[in-house]
Amino acid sequence: MEVETALDAAVIVLESGGSTSLAERTFNNILKAYSKNDAARARVAPVWRSDFVAVSVSPIGSPSSTILRSLGVLGFSLFRASEAALLGERAARGEVERAAIASEVDRIKALASPHNRWIIILAAACAAAFFTQTASGDYGAFTVALVAAATGQFVRSSGPVRKLNRAMNISIAAIISALIGAAGLRLGIAHGETATLLGSIIYMVPGLSLANGFVDFVSDGLMLVGVERLLHAGFTFLILTLAVVVAAAVLLT
Repeated sequence: MEVETALDAAVIVLESGGSTSLAERTFNNILKAYSKNDAARARVAPVWRSDFVAVSVSPIGSPSSTILRSLGVLGFSLFRASEAALLGERAARGEVERAAIASEVDRIKALASPHNRWIIILAAACAAAFFTQTASGDYGAFTVALVAAATGQFVRSSGPVRKLNRAMNISIAAIISALIGAAGLRLGIAHGETATLLGSIIYMVPGLSLANGFVDFVSDGLMLVGVERLLHAGFTFLILTLAVVVAAAVLLT
């Protein structure tokens, strides 16, 4: 029970956009809080991967067992990741009763995002639009990128598309946004292909995944999962690049 509670907290960190090193620290902190219990004195060996976490538990004098948690859709609810990490730190310092840790983990799981869907769409649209201005785009590029990113993020967060795997989700949104960007160029609304096309898909650049990948890569024992995260980020860049190439080939030739 203690190990499962610690693992649940670590999974919250991972699924909320936190690094594997932060998830591991949260896991160890909660186990530390349970350290006076016999179950927590068992040998615990976690294996961290980008799509699952496995923990081998070997109680003294008892057969070992393995707990497996598959990671669901990875989001960017960093407030939830920070809440889980903070719980681990407070528990390790003895500021949270051991009996209350599981209920605190359940509370964090149930936390709703502080930003609704429309705020996220607006943020993606603004990021894309203002990027065009840093890339010397005109006001037409600003408008086209704004519409392209808003539409792509709307589709990406809609029910059927959101349930797809990450690669398909990104591919569909990237193609839609890139096609809108290319259409704006073809119709003469925007000028400057680079600013318009890159601005249309810039909201999907995996900056957080890259950052987490580098953090994990340089962390002790987490090099492999760091490489996995970096490869996933590289694959996302490949999808975005292909989306722009396809859109340009369809509408600009």
